[in-house]
Amino acid sequence: MSFASFVGVNQHRQSILLGCALMSSEDITSYKMVLSTWLGALNNVHPLTIMTDQCDSIKAAINALMPNTVHRCCIWHIFAKLPTKLSEVLEGKIAKAEFKALVLDSVNVVEFERRWTDYIEKYNLDGRD
Repeated sequence: MSFASFVGVNQHRQSILLGCALMSSEDITSYKMVLSTWLGALNNVHPLTIMTDQCDSIKAAINALMPNTVHRCCIWHIFAKLPTKLSEVLEGKIAKAEFKALVLDSVNVVEFERRWTDYIEKYNLDGRD
């Protein structure tokens, strides 16, 4: 059974548990039910930002119920998938280190976009997921 936790950050930058749920299914309907119940407990006050893994079902539920909330993917989950996603890149360890550097060290959108384009070109990743 999947466990969904809602964790926030308080004014002291401490993590706080805002809610949790046990889910028998990880489909859009289940995520909508859990999110709508959670929002009801919060008097329907939507968060400004929500961070999740890269699950398509939760993404769809967030878009449907909280269209003005910014949805971001958790960087830990993205980095955890690097070995699989970059498995065919010749210089695997270097490519992973460069990926992490471009994501974490880019100071603005323009710099990130430039570095991203260079990275895609360097490792011939055009057309890959």
